[in-house]
Amino acid sequence: MMSGPAANQPWWLPLRRALGRARRSVELDTFDVFVRRVEPAHREFRAPDGYRFAWGSAADVAACDEHHTELDARERAAGVARLEFGHRVVLAFHGETAVFSMWVNPRHLNVPGHVKRALRPDQVFIYKAFTSPEHRGRKLYESGMRFVLADMAARGQRELVGYAHVKKDVSRKGLAALGFASLGRFHRFRTPFGSWCRVTHALAASFPQSVARSRTA
Repeated sequence: MMSGPAANQPWWLPLRRALGRARRSVELDTFDVFVRRVEPAHREFRAPDGYRFAWGSAADVAACDEHHTELDARERAAGVARLEFGHRVVLAFHGETAVFSMWVNPRHLNVPGHVKRALRPDQVFIYKAFTSPEHRGRKLYESGMRFVLADMAARGQRELVGYAHVKKDVSRKGLAALGFASLGRFHRFRTPFGSWCRVTHALAASFPQSVARSRTA
């Protein structure tokens, strides 16, 4: 026979605690995918005063400072590999130092561990944007997207695709400032028994071709 405090607790309390632990072990992340149509006016690009925007080379990526670009040694090596696979990187320089980076995928809407969908030839996908802590508040993210739009306008491409977590206010603010429109969402569920991703019907209709995950960069 039980004695002490445990004997006085309601029979359902252990069950409630177990359900609470199970609920806390389930995670849900929700992301919106956005698109911006390219317009002739996007050909005109002007960098903010004191900054220079350029497409980065492998040497530029290898020389990036972790503090200013969040690219540590492992990420710099992975970045060089991504360039070899046809990805591109936008860098903003303040003097000789890269203080902003943003990657461009010309083939896939690809969020590792979440979703990978084929793009049309007239689309590109932007990802992994980062601004140096000392240079935030100067709209380098918006300028980086304008730089990509200018390049796309010159190439005759039509749509720039981006994404943001529902709680990533800074990214969403930058996308809204440039007039990006939502194409749909994807949800990532994680439980102790596994994880899976669900794409909304609207997003699947916009990107109908799912692509198998590869082991390459």
